[in-house]
Amino acid sequence: MSLSRAATEMCIRIDSRPDHLPRLRTIVGCLAADLGMTSQETHDTNLALTEAFANAIRHGSPHGAESGVLIRIVSDHHAMIVEVTDEGGGFDVNQLSHHEPLEKPGGLGIPLMRALADEVQFLKAQKGMTVRLVKKINGRVGRRRIWVRKQTH
Repeated sequence: MSLSRAATEMCIRIDSRPDHLPRLRTIVGCLAADLGMTSQETHDTNLALTEAFANAIRHGSPHGAESGVLIRIVSDHHAMIVEVTDEGGGFDVNQLSHHEPLEKPGGLGIPLMRALADEVQFLKAQKGMTVRLVKKINGRVGRRRIWVRKQTH
């Protein structure tokens, strides 16, 4: 997906610790509000980010909290793209086994990301794996607007 020239880009490199997640979700929420994303679009984007970040920590951090995770967010008035790049060995998404949710804990992150984002890509990077999540902005009427209703007495 290509974005317009007026796109905003933000890159954040953090260590591989789950306590960074609330700040990441706040950043996405602020960008989403500025873009006019609906609350459902914002929720879906944040939940997909949560899953991608959790996978990066769990599977893509060979040195535990010492490993780094790169979060790249690119947005314009059409879409928000969130990329999560870890330092792990990567994987072939086509080789993952599909199991019933009750058979084994975990394993629902990728199906959940696919259900929440409009596009999900898994890209083998030079060092690690990148999960690219694309959420199109469909519910937007326009830039943020504040409506003031006049009260009549």
